[in-house]
Amino acid sequence: MAIEARAVKPDIGEVIDNLPFSRKYYIALAATMLAFMFDAFDTQIMALALPSVLEEWNLTTLVGGLIGSAALWGMAVGALTFGFLSDIYGRRIVMMITVLGIGVFTGLSALSTSFEMLIAFRFISGLFMGAMIPIDLAYIAEIAPKRRRGLLMAALGLTWPIGTILAALCAGALIPTAGWRWLFVVGVIPAFIALYIRRQVPESPRWLAKKGRHAEAVVAAQRLGAEITSVDDIDTSSDSDTGEKRNALKSFKLLFKPLYMRRTVGASLAFFLFQALTYGWSVWVPSILVMVLGYPLQSAIGAVILIYAVSIGGRLFFTLTADKLPRRLAFILAYALMAIAALTMSSLLGLGPEFGWIFLLVMMVYQFALDTNPLQVWVSELFPTEVRGLASSFASTVGRIGAATAPIIFGALMGAGLTNWVFYVIAAMCILSILVAVFVMKTETSGRSLADVGSV
Repeated sequence: MAIEARAVKPDIGEVIDNLPFSRKYYIALAATMLAFMFDAFDTQIMALALPSVLEEWNLTTLVGGLIGSAALWGMAVGALTFGFLSDIYGRRIVMMITVLGIGVFTGLSALSTSFEMLIAFRFISGLFMGAMIPIDLAYIAEIAPKRRRGLLMAALGLTWPIGTILAALCAGALIPTAGWRWLFVVGVIPAFIALYIRRQVPESPRWLAKKGRHAEAVVAAQRLGAEITSVDDIDTSSDSDTGEKRNALKSFKLLFKPLYMRRTVGASLAFFLFQALTYGWSVWVPSILVMVLGYPLQSAIGAVILIYAVSIGGRLFFTLTADKLPRRLAFILAYALMAIAALTMSSLLGLGPEFGWIFLLVMMVYQFALDTNPLQVWVSELFPTEVRGLASSFASTVGRIGAATAPIIFGALMGAGLTNWVFYVIAAMCILSILVAVFVMKTETSGRSLADVGSV
């Protein structure tokens, strides 16, 4: 008897994996790229305002570290909370809530009448900021075609240096004339632009399918360019989360099951070190230029613009090589170069102002290497869809603790006259990050289907 052959239907993940990149992705990319730009802008306006804040209220560098890290402590709390909510209620709604909250409390920071009030507003703003980046990365990971996932996720980071440069330009124009508070007023604008664009972004088809909402998943996939007409065109049998009421405890248990424990621990350690290196550096760069190297404020702002202009090159390099270099190799190379740059800066500190231009060049090398780091993309690919938001946000939460701690430690070291130790600590963290990649985070994700990565 002849057996009739039937075509095997793809599931929604396979449909997304094989989509051609088209202009229908542009709105989603614009919404998430603005998030990166806004995170950078917000962090940098606080760093650039900090010397003026310290002077106006006659504060120590230790208190400055507390102010600079307030939003980062908020990020540590917010990332975990909203990350779980995005797995329950969807990526899109949480993406809108976070950017709205950031806009409101960034604006309120301009009204601060004491450093305690400024710390409070910055902390609350950080609650929303902390969730934005990991959820946006999880969202892009879930809607990107497999062959272009690295490129699309890396492209998000291109807006980070743009945000820092815009912040520096605004600081140069506003601080000398209108004062530091107007930086936070201006900071409200990109938040509401991002909110408007995010309203047009479809929900993640993978997330909808995992919740058993297959008809909605088909519509969302169509908005991304999928040539499917109905639920009958896809296989729905593989969506194991259908109808399941997953609570926080069950989700956390999945992260720490033997299958994923190494990834969870490795990603968390790597994020702790990455965020400490990123934010400890960015918060204090303007102050190091002014207080340690003797730059006038306007010259320091110009130097910051140069540093982050170079970082665009780092982001562009990563974007162009994201689908060509393995994540693990790119990670190790970036940290090795950062460690060398940090040790070089420590040796240049005591050589006098005539070597200031060399110091600035090495700062640029450090920033270039930092911006080629694939960690955020790597971690967003490591976990299954049903806990991707929580996993990315959990690692980010641990990272935000590092981000919030580093400015305080660096400020204390500078206050004690031990600025060279800031760079020793940076080098040590870079070396430790390499060890984490070599011995803990061994899963390569480049060029692989998210379903394959999440199942092994």
